[in-house]
Amino acid sequence: MIRVNAMAQASTISGLIAADNRRQNNALIKNLTRHTQTVSNDIGEFSIHANAGDTLITSKADYINDTLVITPAPYYVIRLKTSPTMLKEVVVNSTALTPEKTLEENKTAYKEIYHKGDKSHAVVITPLGVGVVIDKVWSALSKEGKDARRMQRRLNTDYKSAVVDRRFTKNLVMRVTGYKGMRLDDFMVKYRPAFEMVNKWNNYELIEYIKVKLATDKNKK
Repeated sequence: MIRVNAMAQASTISGLIAADNRRQNNALIKNLTRHTQTVSNDIGEFSIHANAGDTLITSKADYINDTLVITPAPYYVIRLKTSPTMLKEVVVNSTALTPEKTLEENKTAYKEIYHKGDKSHAVVITPLGVGVVIDKVWSALSKEGKDARRMQRRLNTDYKSAVVDRRFTKNLVMRVTGYKGMRLDDFMVKYRPAFEMVNKWNNYELIEYIKVKLATDKNKK
């Protein structure tokens, strides 16, 4: 009798990591059954070896871990829930902040991280020759400097997401597509445009983009 190792027979499954109608990159997906892992790519998608019955744990900083038991399905959408924030409270008096204003408020509230994370101009040219700025070198190499730059990237990512949210709204997508409920939520996650696209589009171009993706979505049904 020939015995086949069941662990070697795992098929490849694919899926998408999302939270608050946004695709989530760099989420860690672990298959606890097979002791393998992967991370979601720039558009939130992932592939991993798994079979029905395997247990996947998905984790990402600032989100609650998600546990999924694999069942036969062509595609998986894993929705993460935001964990209680660890950022200090920022008191803002305005009731209608734009993403741009929010970014400026954050830069003011967290100005220390921009100082600690600044590694520019570490090498300088002086009349006496080439020199280094010790504070800049420390910022470039220290854990505190790296953590500060990680926070800067998070604030910048939040700003870009807010710009997309302001334009790519549920009301607009529902009006163009006619979708509602879970179907609307899935459409917004799958076809959420990038900041670079939204930032240069006018309203007409954004609506045309939604119409094109609507046609694509209907062809997949």
